[in-house]
Amino acid sequence: MNEQLARDLEREIATDPRTHELGIRLQVRGEHLVVSGEVASEERRATVLEVVREHDTGLEIVDHIMLSAEPGPGGPAHEQIDPPQRS
Repeated sequence: MNEQLARDLEREIATDPRTHELGIRLQVRGEHLVVSGEVASEERRATVLEVVREHDTGLEIVDHIMLSAEPGPGGPAHEQIDPPQRS
């Protein structure tokens, strides 16, 4: 049952129009629901956790979601670095 719950929530996160995150994994460990994977921003992390919390599992949610190192669309622009000047 716990494994099925985790798979159902993964599917929900992948198909929910607010998230569409395919790389999120969930595991039930005792009384904890561990949410892991990688997202592009803190906002995306919060939205994924919101979707999980909407399903009252009775388990304590443990957030192991990491932020990706590469900014996604709309992220900060790359800094222009000028080459050293020759004397």
